[in-house]
Amino acid sequence: MSAAIDMKPDASRELLRSPGLGQFRKTPFRLLRLPTTATAKQAVWQCDKALARARVGMSLPDPDPVPWLPPGDEIEIQEAAQTMESPLARIVEQLLWFDVIDDPDGGALHSALTNADGVALRAYVNLVREGAPMSHQLNQANLRLLMGFSALREVGPTIVAGQTAAQAAALAWTDRAGMSIVEDPHKAIRASGALLGNQSVWAWLLGEGVAKWGELLGSPAFAEHVKAKIAALGDELLGADDVEAVITALRTRLADLVVGETKIEMAQGRVGNVAHLSSLAGKSKIDAETWLVAFRPLKTQFQSELAELAPDAETGNGLVEDVAAYLDRVATLAARWRPLDEAQLLGLSALIDEAVGEAFGKLRGIPREKQLEQRFKEVIDKVGAVAHSPSIKERVKAYHERLADVQKAMCHYCGKRELEASSCASVSSQMETGREYFGNTTRIHYQVGARPVARCQRCATLHDFIRNVGSITFYTLAASIILFGLVHPPGWFKSISTGVGFVLVAFGVLAAYGAGFIGREIAAAKVTPKGEKKFGDYHTSTAVEGLRADGFVSMKYDFRSNAWELVNKHGVKARHGGGDGAEVLKTLFYIGLFVAAIALKVCARH
Repeated sequence: MSAAIDMKPDASRELLRSPGLGQFRKTPFRLLRLPTTATAKQAVWQCDKALARARVGMSLPDPDPVPWLPPGDEIEIQEAAQTMESPLARIVEQLLWFDVIDDPDGGALHSALTNADGVALRAYVNLVREGAPMSHQLNQANLRLLMGFSALREVGPTIVAGQTAAQAAALAWTDRAGMSIVEDPHKAIRASGALLGNQSVWAWLLGEGVAKWGELLGSPAFAEHVKAKIAALGDELLGADDVEAVITALRTRLADLVVGETKIEMAQGRVGNVAHLSSLAGKSKIDAETWLVAFRPLKTQFQSELAELAPDAETGNGLVEDVAAYLDRVATLAARWRPLDEAQLLGLSALIDEAVGEAFGKLRGIPREKQLEQRFKEVIDKVGAVAHSPSIKERVKAYHERLADVQKAMCHYCGKRELEASSCASVSSQMETGREYFGNTTRIHYQVGARPVARCQRCATLHDFIRNVGSITFYTLAASIILFGLVHPPGWFKSISTGVGFVLVAFGVLAAYGAGFIGREIAAAKVTPKGEKKFGDYHTSTAVEGLRADGFVSMKYDFRSNAWELVNKHGVKARHGGGDGAEVLKTLFYIGLFVAAIALKVCARH
């Protein structure tokens, strides 16, 4: 295959920006045409030659190992010579380049690279050697990186055509001792990458290259290989104790190359490629901490995209709906980001959790009465659904439990303030538990129960006012009617007998009681704030529910401001149920006694 590679008009500029290809394009061993065993002095001599030729538009006479990449300029050539004089930087570049001297197949590799022969390069990729030296393993990993980055940028030789790949994927079966065997079954797996589309080819090659490097960086054999290369370098500034520093530098360099390509793909809007690059990083054997540090500069781009969601935007329907709308936008963005960071190396989930945490903080600042509404609980559930962090999910769950406890401690009537024990109303009841017979006498046994109705001091004061309005209305009208019946002018009601007069007075007293009841209802309707329960709405309270759960049926409600304190002080004195009906009967009984006493007094006069 010819070494001339066709490129797009603007491909050269894109290649110059590619960090992955830049690793192989600007390495000193390519720009200066040096073997991996070259010394720093040889690099200086070659640098002078290369600069002299570059100034007149010529390159070095030796063949270019990677002819499909642009040549280096004068500044890059000078930097290459400086790199060769720095022992740590030089050893890193050496290990990331092709060692064709110590590799038994180095000659074939060098020929395939200089001629840009895709078939030969594919053959080297598929080559498997048992007990291969470390230089061969490094060449295998580096070649995958080079061809992967080249395929990503759509330059370089096509590794193999579809038909050739199918032939390469065919397994070589042989008969041994009456059995059909194949020596290299992984050959089909390696070849299958070329059968895919171009996008899958580069991702497959890069994935294998990064994974292979990850295995080597954790291998004791590789550490010994690095130690041998350091010893062969013979530089007193780099010794055997620096092996770990070299391995760390290699690990960081590989991560930076992948992240640099990811940044370019993000800038070009190629989201699919970003997903491929982040996924191959997650599948590598390089530790996650290295990737997290390398991907950190990319987070600013995602943060700016997250900031565009307008967390302070208002819907006009209140803070709860504002936060709900913001969470919907964050959930949509999280769904779009999820394929980009399946390995959790970009830290996108942390950004989502940070945004969700801020929304959660806003919700917790909402007034307590709003937090007890059903809509608020739905939005809190949405916080847990969008968040990735288990800690946020646990906090949401704990907040739900807290709201349940707060609900129990809130005033039953207003739902805005916490209850106060000294202001609680009470509900009491009794039920028959058994009977004893003693001749003609029957003794009935009752069980009495009472529960507090949660109430705040403000609602207790309001209920006292309502109760007093009804009482004052009743007593005023009743006293007026009775006095009028006693002291009316002698000329009035001449045709009405005394008995009929008392009956009229009694009905007037009853009418006064009705007027008091109506006055109380009107006062309750007028002074009870909108959305709050009236003073007589105790049937839905937890106190009634608790008594009914214990088997009590009829309830007696006491809404005096210190009703529950009186129960605790004097005990439960429930004798019957009936609630307000019992109060009516009792009041009528006292009215009847009052009217009867007046009637007796009047009759005694006559």
